[in-house]
Order: sequence, then C-alpha cells, then structure tokens
Amino acid sequence: MSSPSELLSEVQRLLHFGIAEIELPAYVVTWSDELFRIYGWEPGSVTPSRETLLQRVHPADVDRVDRELARATRIPTTQPIEFRIVLPGGQLRTLEVRSRLVCDAAGAPVRMIGTTHDITDHKETAARLVFADRMASVGTLAGGVAHEINNPLAFISAHLELIAPELGASPVEIAAMLSETRAGVDRIKNIVRGLQAFSSTDEDQRSPLDVQRVLELALVMTDNQIRHRARLVRAFAPMPDVVANPATLAQVFLNLLVNAAEAIPEEETQGHTITVSTRSDDAGWAIIEIRDTGRGIARDIQNQIFDPFFTTKPVGKGTGLGLSMCHGIVRSLGGEVGFTTSPGAGTVFRVALPPAIAAVRANERPPAPPPAIAKDVPKRLLIVEDEVVFANALRRLLQRDKHAITIVHEGKEALARAEAGERFDVIVCDLMMPAMSGMELHAKLSVVAPDQAARVIFLTGGAFSPMAKQFLDRMPNAWFEKPCDLDQLRAAIRRVSTS
Repeated sequence: MSSPSELLSEVQRLLHFGIAEIELPAYVVTWSDELFRIYGWEPGSVTPSRETLLQRVHPADVDRVDRELARATRIPTTQPIEFRIVLPGGQLRTLEVRSRLVCDAAGAPVRMIGTTHDITDHKETAARLVFADRMASVGTLAGGVAHEINNPLAFISAHLELIAPELGASPVEIAAMLSETRAGVDRIKNIVRGLQAFSSTDEDQRSPLDVQRVLELALVMTDNQIRHRARLVRAFAPMPDVVANPATLAQVFLNLLVNAAEAIPEEETQGHTITVSTRSDDAGWAIIEIRDTGRGIARDIQNQIFDPFFTTKPVGKGTGLGLSMCHGIVRSLGGEVGFTTSPGAGTVFRVALPPAIAAVRANERPPAPPPAIAKDVPKRLLIVEDEVVFANALRRLLQRDKHAITIVHEGKEALARAEAGERFDVIVCDLMMPAMSGMELHAKLSVVAPDQAARVIFLTGGAFSPMAKQFLDRMPNAWFEKPCDLDQLRAAIRRVSTS
C-alpha cells in the first residue's frame, strides 16, 4: 500500500499541481517533485529559489510576479497570482499560484506555503467559450448590422445613379448629393471597423487605449437594437485611457448595451431612454455607466446575474455567459463592475477601470507635424495594388496634385523595376497581394534598394493575419486602412517624399 507521501505525489502529478514551502526569514525554499516538472526541470536538478522560478517566467510578467511573490512573503493574502512561463522548447504555459502566510504569536511571518496549478488547458477552454459567446453575439447582431449597411448603400447607389444625369444641375445640388454619399461611406467604414475590433482573437495584446473610442464602436454595432426600443443619450465627460484589449473591452460594452435594450419590452418602447455616460472619479479611474429605463432586475435573481450560464432568456436565445464574461474581463483589467436596479424602473450598470500609466498608446506614433503650407511639388509615385479599380481611383485622386504616377498590379513587377535601377519618391503599396505580398516586397527592397524600402506607404483592407499584424507593429513605415482619409495619405506622401 502506498504511503501518504507517495499518494500525495501521485495526486500532484495527476492534477499538474505543485507545492512550495518557504521558511522565513531565512528564505529556505523547498519544492515538490511536481513543481520542478511544472517549471520544466527534473526534480532536484536545480536549487529552488525565487530567482530560479523567475528564469522561467515570461519576460512581460517578470516584474509583476517578482513584486507579488515578495509581497506574499510579507503580507497575508488570498489573492492568486496568475502568470505565464516559457518552457525550454518555447512552449507557453499559464500558472496560478496561491499562498498562505504562517505567522508566529507576535505576528511575524515564519513560513509561507504555496500551491502552483497549471491552468493552461482551463484558460484555453475559457477562451474558446469567450470567443463562442462573442460569435453568438455577432450572430444576434447580424440582422441589425446588415440593415445598417444596406441603408447607406441604398442612398449611395441612388446618388451615384443621379449624379450622371444631374451634372448639368446646380453645383450646390451636386455638392449636397456628394456630401451625403461621403457620409454614407463613413457609416459603412465605422460599422466594418466595429466588426473588425469585435471579432479580433488577439486577446493577450493589451495597450493603453481611448475608452470612448471603443464605446463608440460598440454603439455603432448596437444602434439597430437600441433605436427601435429607446432614445440614446450620450453624456460623455473626459476620462483617462485604460490598459485593455479593444476586442474584449468592446465585448463588455456590447453585452451591457444589448442587455439594456432588451430590458425594455418591445411593446412598451415609447418614452424610454438608454443613457451612456463617461467620467473620471476622484481616484482618477475611468467610469462608464449604462442606464436604461426598462423593467429592472427582479430581487430574487440579483445575486445570480454574474453567474456563468445563468440566463432568463428562453433556451436557444442566450448562453448565460454574457454578464459572467463582462465580470471576468473587467476584473482581469483590475477594474470593477456592478449595478443598481429598481424593479419596474430601470437598471444602471457601472464599469470602473484603473487609468493607464503610459502617456502614449502602444502602436500609435506621435502625431505628425502639420503639413507645410507651401504647394506640393510634383513627385514620382509608384502604386502597387492588385485591385485594378481601386488603383485607378487612387491614381485619379493623386493626379490632382500633379504627381507622375505609375501603376503595377504585382509586387514582382515593382521589385523588377527597383532591380533595374528605377527610383520613385514614394511607393504606395497594398499589404496583402497574391504571388508577392507587400511584406515580401518590402523585405526584398530592403536588400536590393534600401532607399526605396524606406519610401513605402502601406494600404490594407484590414484582413490582418498574425504575421501581417506583427509586421505593421514593428516596422516604421506609415500605413493606412482602406478606405483611408485622402488628406492624411497626401500628408504622408509629402513627408516621405521630402525626407
């Protein structure tokens, strides 16, 4: 029969669960065999210590883990520490450490006992559930999104049909039609960018961001749900940036906005409002409130609404994960989410998020200096774009500045011109193209014509692969999403051509 210690060792191995003990204040560390294995070492092959542990911690998590571990040996805490490690083969794992501090009669720490659990599989399963819930939300919104896209498309199409025969009409009438057409294009652009932000799977990437911008994307996505049930009221006051992932933060706001709309019965929509407000509290945190005048939350379920899989919707109409996900996302950002409600009179959901310390948002460069007032000097431009119609449209727009423009539809042709010694002041290049992508062209230009590689401005339709996103994050060249602001593109052409 196995001894208790042998049974404990087997249980740890089955659960991928390790134990550490630290004698204080001498800081003598003991690890169980399974804890060695969790960190990628054979039992007894290294000397257990905080420094040894930190060798395996992901570089982005080292400072935080070091602080938390030091704190855990001084102050009793029940808060778990979650972090990533990198094993020798490059594999990433996520661990959760819980500890208990043992003190003597005088209150001085004498020992810390800690458990380490490999929660990688649990995290991956949770991430799949989050993504499934997000895609279910997108499915719920699909009808409204199609409606919102079709409306501006309808008047864009109508105006384009009218422009040709009306060219002889007054310039004011033509200008009005074109202005409304541009407004329709902007609406489509905002809807598509909202979908792009919401469907991103890169949830580990966090950076300081403008909360109001994410909130506006969520409002675009939920406009069809809200305006058929209530009048939307915006009450935006200044608030700080927060460190978050735009996709997951958008999911929080989208879920809360949809819930607010659905709290208003379809048969009783007259006179109802949904108020979205932002501000900064006395502690400098970002505060976002979503207030509805709907039916409120019944008293007997108020303690359950953040529970996973709890829903009051019929089977097939909801996963019961929306508010649970919101709670988990906000807490993971160091924030808080709560609500006040009056049954029959409405509900207010309040999200509080800590401010970002960084002053400049990641992946955003400082604003470019204003363009020179002097008239543009004509330059030689090369457009590398596989979409023929778009390339021709871009040529017509840029020719207004009297530039000499050459168009090629393949990266290979652009490379051949550079190899033959042809030079351009600016190269405007699509990022994703068949045969040779803009990324591949840039890499080859960096070898055969470095001066030309530095003069590339990228355009992208937003269909980022992980490789494309990493490329844009690390390279210094300017880039724009289609459809881009023409004045900003012209300013970038001016900067590159005069550099």
